[in-house]
Amino acid sequence: MNAESRQGESAVPALTLLVTGNAPRSRRARANLTRALKALDQESIKPLEIDLLAHPEQSVSYSVFATPALLMMHDNGEVSVLYGDLSNERKLLAFLGDIGEE
Repeated sequence: MNAESRQGESAVPALTLLVTGNAPRSRRARANLTRALKALDQESIKPLEIDLLAHPEQSVSYSVFATPALLMMHDNGEVSVLYGDLSNERKLLAFLGDIGEE
C-alpha cells in the first residue's frame, strides 16, 4: 500500500511532507513520521516528500508558510496540515489516526 487515494484516473498522495533539505527539523520530522507510521502498523505508507529548497514554488502550490509541514489529503478533497518537526507524538498520532482508512 502507498499513501495514495484514487480520484478518477489520477492518484493523489494522501500524505505529503514538505521539508527544507536536510535541516535538523526536517530530519526530525522524517524520523518522527516514520516512527508514527510504524506505531500505527502503516509502515508501507510512503509519504510524498517535497524539498522546498529544491522546489520553492511548491510552497505556494501547497499554501504552506513554514516547514516542516505534513499535509494529509482526504478523499473529500479536504487538506489537513500539521506544522513542525512532528515531535509531539500524541498530536501526530491523532493527526494520522485514520490514515489506514483513507
